[in-house]
Amino acid sequence: MIKSSKKLISSLLHNNLKNTSVLRNSGIICCYSSNNQNNNNISNQDNNNQDNNNNQDNNNNNTNNNNKIINIQNVKGTHDLFPNEQRIHNFIYDTGRDVAERYGFKEISTPIIEPFELFDRSVGEGSDIVMKEMFKFKEYDPKNIGSGPTICLRPEGTAGLMRAIINESSTNHLTPTQRYYYQGAMFRYESPQKGRQRQFHQLGIEMIGDEHPRSDVETIDMAMEFLEKLGVDTSKTLLKINTLGDSDSIKAYNEILTQFYQQNREKLSPISINRLERNNALRILDSKEKQDIELNKMAPLMNESLSTKCRDRFKEVLEGLDCLGITYEIDQSLVRGLDYYRHTIFEIQIIDNPSESQGLAILGGGRYDGLANQIGYKYKEILPSIGWASGIERIALFLNEKLIPKPIKPISIVTTFPTLSINAFKLCSDLRKKGWPTMLSTYHLEKENISKQLKKVINKSDFVIILAPIEFSTNTLIIKNLNEHTQSLVPLNDIEDFLLKNNISKI
Repeated sequence: MIKSSKKLISSLLHNNLKNTSVLRNSGIICCYSSNNQNNNNISNQDNNNQDNNNNQDNNNNNTNNNNKIINIQNVKGTHDLFPNEQRIHNFIYDTGRDVAERYGFKEISTPIIEPFELFDRSVGEGSDIVMKEMFKFKEYDPKNIGSGPTICLRPEGTAGLMRAIINESSTNHLTPTQRYYYQGAMFRYESPQKGRQRQFHQLGIEMIGDEHPRSDVETIDMAMEFLEKLGVDTSKTLLKINTLGDSDSIKAYNEILTQFYQQNREKLSPISINRLERNNALRILDSKEKQDIELNKMAPLMNESLSTKCRDRFKEVLEGLDCLGITYEIDQSLVRGLDYYRHTIFEIQIIDNPSESQGLAILGGGRYDGLANQIGYKYKEILPSIGWASGIERIALFLNEKLIPKPIKPISIVTTFPTLSINAFKLCSDLRKKGWPTMLSTYHLEKENISKQLKKVINKSDFVIILAPIEFSTNTLIIKNLNEHTQSLVPLNDIEDFLLKNNISKI
């Protein structure tokens, strides 16, 4: 019996099985009729008859529609994560979680829907995100449709986290530094591309309550450590860093930029002209429009507006990076796309071509002192904060897949005789409760022979437990190694020892 099972497994490994499925939809024809007892109103009866005919026609049309095969696609810019892709995402999340916990950060989660005002005030009404990329809508109020507050799907994680701790009153400028990390879905209405969808996922960290330049350095060091643990090729990564200075420096720089763009107004894109009219010239530097990119090459540089204090602070940040051996490139054109940034900002880019100065950003962040004060922080003192975020879909393109843990294959159970199906069911339950990943080849053990059962598990399991009448009567199981094409007789009481010796892991 065992020899025949081995032959069956061998033949199944060399044959492809094709399955076909047919989708059928059935429709129900509903007929309505009415009797008019008022014989004097013949015209109404004729109208009712006409209505009945129309109803029958409509029902026939509905039946025809119901019989059509429906092919409902996912929404543009969204992506289904099947087990293999989810495994990659989980590896990134788990790696980020391990690194964050090592640096003293704790996990937090906020809703994916937020008041639109939160991002209008924090990200900036002149930013690309608020002007072009937000999924926003009125909160539904059945009593007064269209009058509810405007809410949105979150485009990034920082503002929501800050809103949460302000609501909780869990921090102020005197409390110890708070460290949080988060992960989850974000939403931006932009053209889908490789590594960026309209629904995408981020992992990010935020350090709140410390203004020392070393907090900037430690935050960047943590980002580099995260990428290293993912196996991202560091020879292709480049840390770009800049400083925006404090609010006074940004105000002075914005005035210089405004004058420059006013003099070159005819060269600006329509959306950048709109930004200029809103007195938000700094956002033009972040424009993705081709004509703006060319003009920005001639724009005044930020360091011309920095105060001495801001210059000294940035110098201390760079000295800290040098101390830790972190290489970087100062990029004075780097501004990031959010209005709340102050002082240090940075991006880690993938540079595939050394001759190119601009790469693909896989992680970015910066300091956002004062953001809390814009969204309801009740103290007048500035709340210092810094953080970064990384897009999971984009970073998945560059990690070392050899580091990703292989999926766990469950142990499968088959039987050679129908009466053993209940014993197989019980054994499967017992092994699971002891931590062993286990599954039955089928719930129809009593109806399917062993060849059919084995066909269902050869690509799902490395080990198969076979219950056969003679062996099972002596409390013995047959365990087959499908990779090595070997099999062993194992006493029922020794099954866990056998599994451990064969490097099968518990869950």
